[in-house]
Amino acid sequence: MRNTVESEGAGDRTGAAPVPLRRNAGFRMLWIGQVVSDTGTNVALIAYPLLILALTHSAAMAGIVGTVRLVAQIVLGLPGGALSDRFDRRLVMIACDSVRAAVLVLLAALVLAHMVSWPVVMVVSVIDGGANVLFDPSANAALPAIVHDSQLEQAYAATEARAYAASLVGPALGGLLFGLGSAVPFAGDALSYLVSAGTVSRIRGRFRPGRPDERKSLRHEVSEGLRLVWRSPLLRGAVLLAPLINFAFNGVIFTITVALRQHGIAPGIIGLAQAGIAVGGLAGAVIAPRLQARLPLWQLAIVMTVAATALFVVAALVLPSPLVAVPVAITLLLGPAANAALISAMLRIAPEEMRGRVTSTMITVATGLAALSPLTAGLLLQHVSGAWAIGAFAVAMGVAAIMCIALPWLRDAEAAVSAATDPVTAEPGGASG
Repeated sequence: MRNTVESEGAGDRTGAAPVPLRRNAGFRMLWIGQVVSDTGTNVALIAYPLLILALTHSAAMAGIVGTVRLVAQIVLGLPGGALSDRFDRRLVMIACDSVRAAVLVLLAALVLAHMVSWPVVMVVSVIDGGANVLFDPSANAALPAIVHDSQLEQAYAATEARAYAASLVGPALGGLLFGLGSAVPFAGDALSYLVSAGTVSRIRGRFRPGRPDERKSLRHEVSEGLRLVWRSPLLRGAVLLAPLINFAFNGVIFTITVALRQHGIAPGIIGLAQAGIAVGGLAGAVIAPRLQARLPLWQLAIVMTVAATALFVVAALVLPSPLVAVPVAITLLLGPAANAALISAMLRIAPEEMRGRVTSTMITVATGLAALSPLTAGLLLQHVSGAWAIGAFAVAMGVAAIMCIALPWLRDAEAAVSAATDPVTAEPGGASG
């Protein structure tokens, strides 16, 4: 199926060599804008609970606001993907950034005027997170129109590097800005979204998905995305594995934060431990292209899950030392390469006009179980210990490893996708399926 969108820098569709990503103006604009806005998002994710604590002096209320935001993102995820397949994806991204900037400016103004309350903070947080579940499917679905098909893995590895870099810098910056004034981090996040909107507006090309002859209901379009994911052996396998993997990773990271604090470790040291974990993901994104050239997705998945299971056990033994960050950081070395390979395969499988729905389905299902990670970790920390909590998440990762090894569908499905998208027979940038 030929794409109905084209962008500068994607490469000559007649077979000429693609433009390198570093000289691809469209990809540069998207990447730069997202580095800035991702950093702003991580700043705000630290500032929201800090502001709630300042307003209510209740850690429980801070947790409730965070949970409501997460639940809203899960609920809006599937409809958000369907909506991203209805409209011009570049305009959707600009609109999302503009709305987020506006509500964050309003929040900053209310904080400065001493007129803010915790329900207002919760509403702003939900709008901020809700816009994100519409922005991300649009950005992912637009990627094949910005870069050449052969560069999808490399482009998404760069996206992973961007996310880890933002998670490394954002929390520390958020704490610093909040110390300057409780309105400052929200004003900074608003500015980051305006920068993103400006860079996205500079991406040239047509990003409106191909329209069917008759527009169907939103519910029907969401169902189409779910059915396509389930019909694809590779994507079906991924939605069975990814929830366990994300549940385990998120649970271990949450456990480390709380367990270290329970043992009297200073917040600054805990921040350094979390930064060390993010460094592992950033390093993994840097080496991802080399790993992808040597290992197919199914082998990456096996090595990652087996290694993570063993390293989580090591982490459980090391706790409560801050050095617990080291084995967890090592587990993230393979994550970006595996994620990039999976997302690239997903974009090739999905028809162009359904990429938003397929992306949102994958993200929603893959991260849905992770919403239970803090609750699971908290209960185990309260009633047993941090070491047992990490051990429980190691068991979850071990189950994922057994599934990778014992079931042949991941290897067979990836081979089928590779054959269907062989560059000798497939159109550059085209979608399979």
